Formats: sequence, structure tokens, C-alpha cells
Amino acid sequence: MVEKEKVQMRKRNMKLFPIYKTLSWDYIFFYTTNFLFLTQCKHIHPADVVLIDSFYALFGIIMQVPATFVIEYLGRKRSMIFANFLNCIYMLVVMFSTNLFNLITAELLSSLAFGIKESVDPALLNESIPPSRYKSKIFAKISQKGMANYYIINAISTILAGFFYDINPYIPITLSFTITILVTIISTRFIEPQAENKKHKVQEFNQIKEIKDAFKFILKSERLKALILFSAISGGIISLMATYEVSLLEDFDMPAKYLCIIFAILGIISGILANKQEAFHEKYRNKSLCTLFGIIGGTILIAGICGIIAKQYSIFILAMVITYMIRYSCQGIYYPLTERYLRNFSNEKIDTKIFTAKNFLKSILSAVIGIIGAFLLDRINISYCMLIIGTSTIVLTILMSQYMKKRVGLKPQEYSKEELRFDELENK
Repeated sequence: MVEKEKVQMRKRNMKLFPIYKTLSWDYIFFYTTNFLFLTQCKHIHPADVVLIDSFYALFGIIMQVPATFVIEYLGRKRSMIFANFLNCIYMLVVMFSTNLFNLITAELLSSLAFGIKESVDPALLNESIPPSRYKSKIFAKISQKGMANYYIINAISTILAGFFYDINPYIPITLSFTITILVTIISTRFIEPQAENKKHKVQEFNQIKEIKDAFKFILKSERLKALILFSAISGGIISLMATYEVSLLEDFDMPAKYLCIIFAILGIISGILANKQEAFHEKYRNKSLCTLFGIIGGTILIAGICGIIAKQYSIFILAMVITYMIRYSCQGIYYPLTERYLRNFSNEKIDTKIFTAKNFLKSILSAVIGIIGAFLLDRINISYCMLIIGTSTIVLTILMSQYMKKRVGLKPQEYSKEELRFDELENK
């Protein structure tokens, strides 16, 4: 790719990415009502909904290997298009599902789609930004802009979904399907950041050695191991809360439209706070992630306590919603910070492998956490489930903070040469 083409590619991709991420980071018009859709329309037990999420995580483990080969074989742009097309099929399967098996099959498609997207989306952005000492900040700024806009758009759509659901439960999921089609079209507008290999595509499978070497580096890197482990644990807990928090409010017979309004407000809070990640990073530095996760654990614990008390004193439902607000505030800062830290000291040879390794471990731990969550929810009240998960999260935060203390958030000169092997500036 000549310099003029590179400049055009960077301008196009960096300008388009926030729009793309706004609509594609996760399903729009889907969450909150999807729990109601599955339990009320498809007559799936709440514990089975959590179990379905565990299947998604389980398939995520299996799909990481084919996802890596899809990216290497198709390239960044075409992999992105393919993943979004799979999400379109996922929506159709959920919409017309008749049993639990159909829904599990849908999770297989979705896990492959997001297995590709969670690796290729940040990698495409990373490779579209020119090398400089400010690349990390530019990456975080562009990424957080897309996230912030997603939270706002998702909040508006969530409110509308609640009212549409009361009219017809199929309207929200139909709108979500329409958005996935639009996202697929938008993904075709990106420019591939890597030069096209003129050789036959089958020969690209000779890159297996390169992939193996990259994963060996990740396993040897103390910084990456700590970050990936932390990201996987926290991602599993946050995924579980997406179902638990809706279930806790539904336990008090809250109507769909009010549920959607609450979660729309929470989404707006996350969107606003996503823009504060730089300030949070400057204040807490290498303690940023553990501070956020510790607060998240505390809010889950307090929400469980409020759920127990609210059975007698309904005013505590308001206190419960306040804990949700605090958790979503932390979540809004957490995601852009995690992506930023993971891509530090990386280039096009290693970035997709880092995100793939993170997704692989996250899928394993999300499956385990989801199965535990389903087991608990099938046997005890949701409030006590929150109590147990919140306490466990706080304990995990303490343990992880000790493990990460001397491994993450150091200055570049404090890392070994091996840790900086793929740093663009170090190797210029």
C-alpha cells in the first residue's frame, strides 16, 4: 500500500469507526426486552436464560480458533463483514425459534460473530492509526466516542423497545435485525488496512507458525497474562449481571416499559462516563481497573441486600436502582480502559492475537460463571444470588490487585525488552 493510499485508508477508517461502533458494539433494540421475550413469549425459564448465556460463553471458547483463522484468511475488512452477516442470521433464528435447541444454535452463530468482531474491530482501528507516542490516546478517544454514542443510542432504543414490546413483543427484535443489516452495510465501507496478499489464499494457512509464536509471546508476557485474566474475570461477571439485574427487578413485578426506561437511563450514564476514562486513568494509573472492579463488586453486594429488604420496604427498590447507576458508571469507564491497556505496545502482527486470547479466556470464565449463576438462580432467590456474586467479586478484586501490582501500568522503561518486542515506537 503506497503512502497516499495509507493516508486515505486512515482518514476513512478513523472517521467511520465511531459510527460503526455506535451501531455494532452490541445489539440495539434487543437487551432487557430479550429477557422478557424469551421468558414470556418463548416460555423459557429464567435459569435457562442464564444457561443459554453460558452456552454462548462455551461456544466462545470453541469459536476462538476458527475466528482467528477467519481473520487471517479473509483479512480485517471481510472478516468484519462476515461477522456482522452472522449476527443478521442470529436475529432471524431467535425471532423464529420454537425451542431451547434453536436458541442454543443461535448462540453458536453469535459466539462466532463476536469472536471475530471482538478481535478484528479494535485491530482494524489500531492499524488505521499512524504510529506515534499519542497513538494510545487517539485509539482510546476514537473507541470511547463510539462506545459513548452506543450507550446513548441504546438508551433511546431501550425506552422505545419497552413501549413497542407492550404493543407487540416481536417489534423490538425486528428493529434489532434491521440495525444489524445496516451495520453489515456500513462495514463494507472500510478500507482494508493491510496490503492484499496476491498469492492464493490457501497459502495464508502457512501463517500457523506465526500465530503460534504470537501466542507463545502472550503466554510469556506477565503484563498481558495479568490483563487478559483480569479482563476475562470482570467480563464474565458483567455478562452475568446483564441477566441478573433484569431478573432482580422483574422479581418485583415491574412492567416492561419501566424496566426499559430504567436500563435506558443506565445506558446514558455509561455513555457519559465513557468520556471520563482518560481522567480516571490519570488519577488512578495502574490501580484503575482494580478500583473500578472493586466498586462494581460493592454495588452488586449492596443491590442484593436492597433486594432482600425491599420485600418489606419497597423504597429500597430505589436504592437498588442507585447501585445499578454506580455500576453502569464504572462499566462505562471500564471498557475503553481495558481495550486501551490491551493494545499498548502492540502492532499488526500481534494485536488480533491479543484480543483473541482475551476473548478465549473470557469465554471460558464466562461459561463457568454463567453455569454457577444459573445453578444459584435455580435454587435460591435472585437477591441472595446477587449477595453471593457481589462478595465473590470483592474477594477476586483483592486477589487480582495483588497479582497485577508489579505487572500492569508500569512506565515503558520499566518493562523488559521482551515485553516491548511488538511496540511500534520501540522497533521503528
